[in-house]
Amino acid sequence: MNNRLRPLMFPLFNVLLNGFNFFFHIAASWYLTGQAYGQANALLALFALLSVLGLSIQLLTAKLVSKGDHKLPLRSLTLGPLLLKAPLLLTVLAIVMLVIFHPLLRSLLGVQSGPLFMLYGLVGLHILVSSCRGDLQGRERMLALNVNYYIEVLGKLSLFFVLAALGLKLEALLLASCGGMLLSLLHGWIVSARGLSLFSHSGTRIPSGLWKSLGQDFTDSLITNLFILFCISIDMLYVQHYFPEQASSYAIALKYSQLVYYVSYSLIAAFIPKLGAHGHDRQALGKLIAVYAGLMAVAAICVYVGTSFVFPSSIPVLFGSSYQSAEVFIPWGGWVYWLFSIVLFFVHMHVLVGRRKFMFSLIAGAAALLAAFHMAHNKPSDFLLSELVVYGAISFYFVVDAYIYLLKIKLRGDSAHEYNP
Repeated sequence: MNNRLRPLMFPLFNVLLNGFNFFFHIAASWYLTGQAYGQANALLALFALLSVLGLSIQLLTAKLVSKGDHKLPLRSLTLGPLLLKAPLLLTVLAIVMLVIFHPLLRSLLGVQSGPLFMLYGLVGLHILVSSCRGDLQGRERMLALNVNYYIEVLGKLSLFFVLAALGLKLEALLLASCGGMLLSLLHGWIVSARGLSLFSHSGTRIPSGLWKSLGQDFTDSLITNLFILFCISIDMLYVQHYFPEQASSYAIALKYSQLVYYVSYSLIAAFIPKLGAHGHDRQALGKLIAVYAGLMAVAAICVYVGTSFVFPSSIPVLFGSSYQSAEVFIPWGGWVYWLFSIVLFFVHMHVLVGRRKFMFSLIAGAAALLAAFHMAHNKPSDFLLSELVVYGAISFYFVVDAYIYLLKIKLRGDSAHEYNP
């Protein structure tokens, strides 16, 4: 019984973790008023976009560590020195590039230099933390990985209330986020038992084929994560740039809308092992798609009820009556993220079955979204309408593509059966 429940525990903890993060944003809305809350969410949206660097490092580290001896410290693995140095180099490079583009970012977001420099530090810490998390994930130490995430979110919550009590506003949110990330880094460094030698050398020559495989894995991960993080953050950045006076209300609406995404992502995490194991089994893959379709049908009912009745009435209770104008954006946002959850499922399916052509549709979708944002931005809801159209088109393409893929598997199976009686 325990073995059957264990795969469900990580998604469950993930849902609870998102609940704590949601409360963090509620608490921030109590202390940050007016445009300050919109600025805070624009900065966090930029951080979400830049966290693609850390997430790609995490996935690459997890894959390489999973292929080695789990009893050895990271520095003793074949690619250990590379896995230790790469996050440090990427951190330095990322911060240098952000400092170079600092004047542009300050102009686009309309925030002071102090919070932006804190954000740069947060990006660097996230890259280092992601390396530790990849080590834990590759060794299948899921409990330690969950603890690491909870240390971050509970640490930043505690620090935020302390700093807010001292009178800090926007700086409190960013300093608290950096503090929580630093605590998570210390935990990850200690638990993953890395050792302190960053300059150890391995006598094993890395085959050229492995470099090619690593490059492909990193590229796949980078494009996939960049698309996902781009989609959940880009509209907030545009609203902050074009409509700063409405950015706070829009940010509140996004918090409700993205609940659909967070719950769906947790469900997809439970599907990932089965998708990876049965990606080329037509019957099993078809059943998994059907189960997810059923879940999304139930989710559609929840989205309608939540965005029409529950969420709007809860705004004054959770965030304050000054944010009631956010209710205008909530229904649009709920359906946007419902469609995006369908896209997300098929993206993970493509990754796990090794089909790379889906990346072209992601790049095309991102380009179409940017073009739509530039052409139609008379009011914030225009961005949601653009997302609704683009995600709807990508979802339709993925559904048709999945049907064709399953049909091809069936035809190959029938052909093999015909010639191999």
